[in-house]
Amino acid sequence: MPGLIGAGIAIDKVREGARAAALRGLQETVRATALLVDGQVQRSIGALGALGHSSALATGDLRSFYAEAQAVDQPPDVWTLLLDETGAQLLNTVVPFGATPPPQSALQLVQKVLATGKPLVSDLIVGPVTRKLVTTVYVAAGATGDRPRRVVAQAFSVEHWKKTTLAPQGRDDWVIAVLDRSGRFISRNRRIDELLGQPARPELVAAAAAATEGLIRHRTLEGVDVYDAFAHSGLTGWTVAVAAPVDSIEASATQAVATLAAGLLVALIAGAGSGTYLGRALLGAVDRASSAARSLGEGHVAPEASSTINELNALQRSLSDAGRILAAERSGRAVAEEERTQLLVSEREARALAERQNAAKDRFLAMLGHELRNPLAAISGATEVLVRRGLTDDDRRFLEIVQRQNRHLSRIVDDLLDTSRMLSGKVALKLKPTDLGAIVREGAEAIRAAQGAPGVDLVVDAEDVWINGDAVRIEQVFNNLVANAIKFSPSGSQVRIAARAEADGAVLEVSDRGPGISPGLLPHIFEPFVQGPTLPGRMPSGLGIGLALVEHIVALHGGTVAVAANADGPGSTFTVTFQRVPRPEGDAGEARSDGTGHGRVLLVEDNDDARDAVAALLRAQGFEVLEAHDGAEALAAAAKFRPDVVVMDIDLPGKSGLEVAREIRARADLRHLALIALSGHGQESDKEETRRAGFDAHLVKPATPDDLVDAIEALTSAR
Repeated sequence: MPGLIGAGIAIDKVREGARAAALRGLQETVRATALLVDGQVQRSIGALGALGHSSALATGDLRSFYAEAQAVDQPPDVWTLLLDETGAQLLNTVVPFGATPPPQSALQLVQKVLATGKPLVSDLIVGPVTRKLVTTVYVAAGATGDRPRRVVAQAFSVEHWKKTTLAPQGRDDWVIAVLDRSGRFISRNRRIDELLGQPARPELVAAAAAATEGLIRHRTLEGVDVYDAFAHSGLTGWTVAVAAPVDSIEASATQAVATLAAGLLVALIAGAGSGTYLGRALLGAVDRASSAARSLGEGHVAPEASSTINELNALQRSLSDAGRILAAERSGRAVAEEERTQLLVSEREARALAERQNAAKDRFLAMLGHELRNPLAAISGATEVLVRRGLTDDDRRFLEIVQRQNRHLSRIVDDLLDTSRMLSGKVALKLKPTDLGAIVREGAEAIRAAQGAPGVDLVVDAEDVWINGDAVRIEQVFNNLVANAIKFSPSGSQVRIAARAEADGAVLEVSDRGPGISPGLLPHIFEPFVQGPTLPGRMPSGLGIGLALVEHIVALHGGTVAVAANADGPGSTFTVTFQRVPRPEGDAGEARSDGTGHGRVLLVEDNDDARDAVAALLRAQGFEVLEAHDGAEALAAAAKFRPDVVVMDIDLPGKSGLEVAREIRARADLRHLALIALSGHGQESDKEETRRAGFDAHLVKPATPDDLVDAIEALTSAR
C-alpha cells in the first residue's frame, strides 16, 4: 500500500510535469512567432533605412528612387511609399510611377516619426490607395541641409503576415493570431476573412494589456476551451497569441500517466508473484518465529530454534534474549510502580495537609481578628465614654494614651488580616469617584488630632484631584505611608504630604527626612515583613506589612507606587500615581451628623465589657438603649421593646446573630427593624453572609463612635 500511494503521487507529479512541459512548449511557440514578426519588421526597417539614404532620393530623382523601392518590395503583399512632411504620398510602388497620389493620409504618424527620428509601426489601418487593411512601417529619410524632410514607409497586407508568421507554426488544432495595440486581429490562421480587423476576446486583450507575456485559460471565439499563451512583439507593440485546446495539452500528460501506470501494474504483478513464491518458502520459519513471539508476549522466555534462513535464526536468538531482558524489566518495573504509588500517596497527603493548614490558618486569622476586636471594642467604647465626661488633665492624658494605643493595635489587626487576604487574592474594592485631595487633608487632620505624629510636623499641600477608587482602601494607603514616614523621621523634622494632578494622573507624595533606605533594602522594600533599621533611641514597631499592603492596594486600583531617595537631602519620597478622572457633577459632599441621636436601640453583645462600653456611648449620644446577652434574649427584647435599630454581634451563645436576623426577617411584626452587624469578622465573605441573612449594615469592631452613630441615624431616617 505505501508503494501504491507513492506511485500514485509519482503519477500525479508526472501528469503535472507533462502538462507543464506542454504549456512551456506553447509559450515557446508564441515567443518564436513574436520573433518572426520582429524579424519581418526589422528587415523592413533596414531596407527603408537604406532607401532613406539613397542618392536618387538625395538628388530628387524620384523615378530612379521608384525603381529602387520596387527592388525591395515583395509583391503583391508588401510595397513601398514615400511621404513628405505633410503626410502626402509622393510615390507608391503599388501603383505606376506618376499616378496621382491621394490627399494627406498619415500626417500624425509622419510628424511623430520626424519628431522622434525613430521608426514607427502602425496598428491595422486602411490603405488610402488599395483601400485594404494594412500595417505600415515608417522610417525617417536621411535628408540634411535645405532638402525637404521625407518619410519612407513599407505597407504589409494581412496576407503577408498569414504567410510568414502563421503558416509554419503549431499544429492544426492550434489558433495563432496577431493583434495590434488596440486588440484587433491583424492576422489569424482561422476565420481570418471574417475576423480581420475585429476585436479579440476581452479577457485576452485585458491580460495582454496587463503583462508583457503570460498564459490564460478561456474560450476562443469558436467556443473552444483553450490555454492561450501571449507575448508582445518588441518592435511593434503587437500581441502574438497561440491558443491550444485544453484537451490537446492534457493528452500528452494523460499519455505519460498511462505509460507509467502500465509499468507500475507490471511491477505489481511481478512483485505479487515473487512475494507468493518467497512467502511459501518463509512460511515455516515465520511460524516458528511467531510461536517464539507469542511465548515472549505471555511472559515466557522464547526457545531458540534453527532453520535454513540465517536472518530468522538471528531473530529467534533476539526473541530469546528479549524474553530474558523483559523478565528482568518486569521485576524492576513492579518495584518502580510500587515506589511511584507510595510517592503519589505521599504527595496527595502532603497536598491535603497543606490545604488543611491553609484553611486552619484562615480560620485562625479570622478568629484572631474576632477575639482581638472584641476587647478592642470594649476599650474603645469605654475610653470614648470617659473622654466625654469631665476628667482631670492627668486622667484625660492617660485615656488619650489608651485611645492612641488602641487605634495602633486596631491598625495592626487590620493590616494583619488584610495581608492574609492579599496573599490569597481576596481583597475586593468598591470603586467610585473619590477626591484624593480630600482624603489626604482629612487623614492628616485625623493624625494630628489623635497625636499620631509626636515630634514630627505634617506639612500638607493637597489640591482636589479625583480618581476612581475605594475611599477606605485609599485612606489605608495614605495612613500606612504617613505612619511609615513618621516612624523613620527624627524628632523636630517635617513629613511633607502632597496631592496634585499631573497630565492624566493623580499623584500622592509622602516625603520624610529620615536616614533613607539602603541600596540593599530598596529592591525588597514592598515585600511582606521587610523593615528598615529603627532609629536610635526608638523601640521597633509594626509588623513590616504596611508597605506590602500599599503596593497591593495601589496595583488593584491600576496605579503604581515607587520610592526614591530625596535629591535635596536625607530621607525618602514615596510616590503613588493613579489614573485621574473628571470631578463628578453635583458633588457637594455629604452632611455630617450633629452627634445627637434619637430613637431606641437594642444592643446584642455577649462580651460584657464591650456591651457596657457601647451601651454607655450610645446613651451618651441620646439614644434609649436596651441590652441583650444572647440570641434568645434578643428576640424576646425585640418583640417587647420594639426598637428602631438592632445592633448585634454575630458570634452569640445559643443562636448566632445570623440566625436571629433570619428569624426577625421572617416575622411580620419584626421584619421592619433595621439591623446592624457589629462584628470582629471583617472579611468580604463575612459581610456578604450578613447581607444574605438580612442585615442592613456591617461594622467591624472596634467601630468609631461617629461610624456607629452615623449608621444608626442613616437607617433610622431611611425607615
